[in-house]
Amino acid sequence: MKSRLLLSAVAFACFAATGTALADCAADSTVQQTQQRYAKAQQLEAAGNLEAAFNSYVAAQDYTCDPNPVEGPAARRAAPLALQLGGAAEKSGNFEKAFDLYDRGGQYAAADRALMAWARANPDSPGVYGKARDVLEDRALGAFAANNKARLAVTGAYTPDPRNLTEVLAMPAKGFERALQKESTAFNEEYLRGIVQRVATRPEDPTDFAATQAWVNAQQPFVQKWSKFPGGDPLKASRDSLGLARTWGHAAADQAEGAKLLAQRNQRIEQRVATLTKSYAGAPELLAAAIDYQGDFLTEDHTAKDKRMDTIRTQAGQLGDTANSKQRYALAAEYYSVAGQDEKAQAARDAMQKLAMAKMQPQIDQAQQQAERIKQEYSDPAKVQAMKDQALAMQKRLQEQQKANAKTKAKKADDLESELGL
Repeated sequence: MKSRLLLSAVAFACFAATGTALADCAADSTVQQTQQRYAKAQQLEAAGNLEAAFNSYVAAQDYTCDPNPVEGPAARRAAPLALQLGGAAEKSGNFEKAFDLYDRGGQYAAADRALMAWARANPDSPGVYGKARDVLEDRALGAFAANNKARLAVTGAYTPDPRNLTEVLAMPAKGFERALQKESTAFNEEYLRGIVQRVATRPEDPTDFAATQAWVNAQQPFVQKWSKFPGGDPLKASRDSLGLARTWGHAAADQAEGAKLLAQRNQRIEQRVATLTKSYAGAPELLAAAIDYQGDFLTEDHTAKDKRMDTIRTQAGQLGDTANSKQRYALAAEYYSVAGQDEKAQAARDAMQKLAMAKMQPQIDQAQQQAERIKQEYSDPAKVQAMKDQALAMQKRLQEQQKANAKTKAKKADDLESELGL
């Protein structure tokens, strides 16, 4: 009896252990699923649908808890298809697709070649850089060969070229430098002077429609000149380039190098803020741009950063007061908006509207008087009847004139026929 109980206990323990092992197996697919995919791939290949067949052969190589009986056969069929399909993609210049096909087919040397071509074709893409770096760093791990044993058994020994990773790791510094060069081109002081001039020459009288239209027409060459930038705004292009520089700085593999790049970027931002606030504060939108630049400054001291932004807002508020005292209410409202002084901005807009209404009041009064005269005329029945009689008489004279003209034409036609003996 005791021996039976002991055997039962051992059997239960073995079953429990086996169940735990199966439960802990994090397989991508079951053996049945991989076999079905392999069979499907064979059908697709026979039908000439090579890319779909390739994808199915790759899926048939998924990890399974039990040994996958079709992993090897699927790898043997996927490898030549990868060369065929990847070669076509590479020849057409689609290096991203070529890399994907080569890589999933176990053709790692060809995959590296396509990967580097893709990275070289996109030197300003942090996303492509990140992909290339991840792939090449994974290739350099000792576990890479073990994890891809079935594929390497088909395609042969593979040793990554260390020069590829060295080239890729140099991309952030080079990309950062190009980003700053583009930023320098975009931040053009000729554009800034034009913005200040545009504000200075803008008519302040909203009722002077002729002057306003003339001012708008005069701005067209300026707008056309800078339309090559997105939205016609070089400063946006400048800040976009600084954003790209920030991404490159964070992407650097060496932390010290990344910190150096980001410090250089911060220095450039400080230069831009100083230029805008000291030389081009005559345009409210440029002070707003200075605040945006300052907001892009990278620092852990957020209190100091906020103070610098508040300093620019204070400057805008003071310039708003100056414009308001000169009755340049539209300009004052813009400065106040940059300063975050919404109540003052609304008060300036109200003052501008009041001034405009005062200037237009004589015209409004004249229009109202004319409307009143017309109303009075049409409210007098005798005048209305007289106007109707006048209209009927005019209509009658027109009809009589038309009849007379018709008779004259007919007589001339008869006279002509007589002369011709018709």
